[in-house]
Amino acid sequence: MSLFRIAVCGRKGGVGKTTTAASLASYFAFHGLKALVIDLDPQSNTGFVLGVDPVAPGTAELMLDQTPEPLEAAENLFVLPGGSSLQGRDIEMADPEELSYAVRKLSDYQVVIFDCPPGSDHLERFGLVAANVALVCTNAHPLGIIGAERVLAEIKRRRERHQSGPEYCAFVLTQINRSRVFDKDLPEQLAAKYPNIPQLSIRQNSDLAWATAQRTPLMENSPSKKSIEDIEQIARWIAEETVVSGQRNGEKV
Repeated sequence: MSLFRIAVCGRKGGVGKTTTAASLASYFAFHGLKALVIDLDPQSNTGFVLGVDPVAPGTAELMLDQTPEPLEAAENLFVLPGGSSLQGRDIEMADPEELSYAVRKLSDYQVVIFDCPPGSDHLERFGLVAANVALVCTNAHPLGIIGAERVLAEIKRRRERHQSGPEYCAFVLTQINRSRVFDKDLPEQLAAKYPNIPQLSIRQNSDLAWATAQRTPLMENSPSKKSIEDIEQIARWIAEETVVSGQRNGEKV
């Protein structure tokens, strides 16, 4: 079983899920951990932004007991693309545990990151069930916050029913620019409603946009100190929660 199994989620599109997933995977890989990004989005954006073939066999085939070959995006960094096959009836009817079972075969990866799609609680659920960590992404847009709250409600339901799901959970506040009033108010707004959920943040940053535009992993582009700091804080939080402390400090929904 992989050391870190991370679901990057948030029901609204455009809140930085794929950028977060791809950047975090690049960071882990750059620091010597073999990382795999599993794209659960029929649009297959993760494969595109990491520079691999976005329509190659990938996540759907893995869930259907086939053996797709993960595509190498950089040293230690691999991708299983999403694609339209994720919208097929076989996937629609699959058990929520199906991806979790399939991922157990991928024991040579120390980090597995599930890039969950917007607007599909069904496909998102596969990632949540398979993960031990959930990063719930939102920006300051009201619809982004609503989407994040829906993810948290799903995690809470699964916990209350003693079903499989992430043990650790944190907000990732994305596209943050502290000069904007909404962005400045977002941490306080979330803390008032979810005081026990940690908040991590990724500032608005041209390095992240550049990596996406160039279809190359973040760490291959000599990113700025600011870019690395934001991704590093997320990686450190994951490591501390799952490995060092072994305690679920503040992750209760």
